[in-house]
Amino acid sequence: MRKLLVALAAGLILAVAFVASPFVAVWTIREAIRTGNADVIEARLEWPTVRETLRLSMTEYAIGPTPVAAPGSPPARVGLWQSIKNGLSRRAVDNLVAAYVTPEGLPQLFSARQFYRTNISGEQARLDAMPWHERAVEFWSRVKRAEFHSPFLFEIEMADRNDPTRHYVGLLQLRGLDWKLTELRVRKAPSVKPA
Repeated sequence: MRKLLVALAAGLILAVAFVASPFVAVWTIREAIRTGNADVIEARLEWPTVRETLRLSMTEYAIGPTPVAAPGSPPARVGLWQSIKNGLSRRAVDNLVAAYVTPEGLPQLFSARQFYRTNISGEQARLDAMPWHERAVEFWSRVKRAEFHSPFLFEIEMADRNDPTRHYVGLLQLRGLDWKLTELRVRKAPSVKPA
């Protein structure tokens, strides 16, 4: 009986550790970006797919979804001004992703936000005074959805701290013993429909 209880306890501990592991990976990536640890960022992200999914989602976020014509009807025409705006938006997103979605670029984006908080809004002093566990609680309070699609595929959706209508959706895959971020998307928060 005692061996059975020990085996059950060990199985429970392993199951809890497995379920917690993608959350720990997300927190590790966040802290690596915050502290500028390029080695951890490099190791935890699969760059080609992260760049591509981020580029596509940011383009859609900036210019809106591409209109789809109904079967049998001509495609919707886009005016000259809208075509110019769409082209400029695509180019801006492409340049942003190329420049900043790198192990060195992500911490630069974070430090630009810190510069704003320190020198303009004064919010950085409050954040610096927070112990790590309060930062963690604040960070996890923004998680809107987290689910396993399979034992090797985990998806998490978080609200932006400064704009709750903007959400980040990350897809992590288990590679060996490590969870890696393989896709990252930006989207508008789903609208809440009245009951």
